[in-house]
Amino acid sequence: MTTIVKGIVFILSAVAASAGAQTPRIESDSVPAISEIATSFTNYYRMTTNAVFVNPELAMLCRGASKEEVEAARIKFGPHANTGILIYMNKAADAFGTNASLFPVGAVIVKQKRILGYHQDGKWIREADTRVGGMVKRPAGYDPAHGDWEYFYFKDPRKIESGRISSCAQCHDSAKEKDHIFGTWRTATN
Repeated sequence: MTTIVKGIVFILSAVAASAGAQTPRIESDSVPAISEIATSFTNYYRMTTNAVFVNPELAMLCRGASKEEVEAARIKFGPHANTGILIYMNKAADAFGTNASLFPVGAVIVKQKRILGYHQDGKWIREADTRVGGMVKRPAGYDPAHGDWEYFYFKDPRKIESGRISSCAQCHDSAKEKDHIFGTWRTATN
């Protein structure tokens, strides 16, 4: 090989190695870590003006819901029953606003939930105050059966449950045709 050809091969190898070395960094920059989301999600776009009730029939009871009514709602509506939620999104807001069928890698959707409580024996019972659940769109292959979404849930941002959470994935599978995103709260806020 001539010196010029060797020089070109060396430069092309260096460029390819440099591009390869940058790929993980670029990907990690576009897909935030769950711990980062937990501490900064309130800086995302707030999609809801006010808290939206997951199952408004309980919220509209003049007397307040009973423990039995809340338990029945949780069977029907899942762990978000009897909560008011605020929705936050990062760049997912752009895809959601255009009714895109697929969200981009790195899209984050967060539900900040306020547990409403119930009446029992004339007393108001609150099980918890605020919890946060959400989902992050991961690169293709993360969990293709469930749209490549990673789910997370926490009460304390120092103790986060995350990953392929089966209860989240199973519920969101019913919205598979919309890339596993419900968005039913949208009509309640617009």
